[in-house]
Amino acid sequence: MRRLFSLIVQLLAAAILIFIGTAAWIVFDGLKDQGQKADVALVTGHLESPQNTAQLDRVIKLYNDGEFPFMIVSGSTGRGTYDEPDAMAKYLESHGIPSDAIIQGHGADTQEAASNVAEIMKSHQFHSVMIIADYYQMTRPKLALNHEGITEIQKAHVGKLQKEDAWKIGREVVALYDYVGKVYLLPAAQKAKEEAQTGLDKAKADAQKAKDKVNNGLDNMAK
Repeated sequence: MRRLFSLIVQLLAAAILIFIGTAAWIVFDGLKDQGQKADVALVTGHLESPQNTAQLDRVIKLYNDGEFPFMIVSGSTGRGTYDEPDAMAKYLESHGIPSDAIIQGHGADTQEAASNVAEIMKSHQFHSVMIIADYYQMTRPKLALNHEGITEIQKAHVGKLQKEDAWKIGREVVALYDYVGKVYLLPAAQKAKEEAQTGLDKAKADAQKAKDKVNNGLDNMAK
């Protein structure tokens, strides 16, 4: 019992260290802007939150500074009558952004949004993208875009580290591991299961062939 308790304590300590390490990585990665100028900008989120308004305001400034000629506004379109991309596009247009510079994307989750952005970039022959997001929400979309084959990624963060963001950073750690689990771990586990089943089926088939061969040999001897 004591050994089991010690093991549980060690596992909990390891989990806490991993959680804290991941949080630190998210903060460091998010606060470090990277690159200048891109073919298109990407902003995601909820217009009704103050943070997303700040994101859009930075999009406007960077667009006016000539950092990119187009922008993708990506979000959910299934929240009742509320359409996030459309609302964000209207906000941008009301602040002087031409409608033909705004491309509306969609995505109910990180994986779907990244896939949609990759399709948009391919159809418009965009090669580089600048993610504009709250600093604690930078790592996950960057990882998702990388998974979709987009490697030329710039970053421009919004906000600064403050204690009030602790729970948001913690939530982002959970969301990051949820994404990694769905996109990397589950497919790998499914592939391993399929390979194991294939191996088992082959072993059964080989065993049956061996059995049939032995039976045929015994039948020939009996004759």
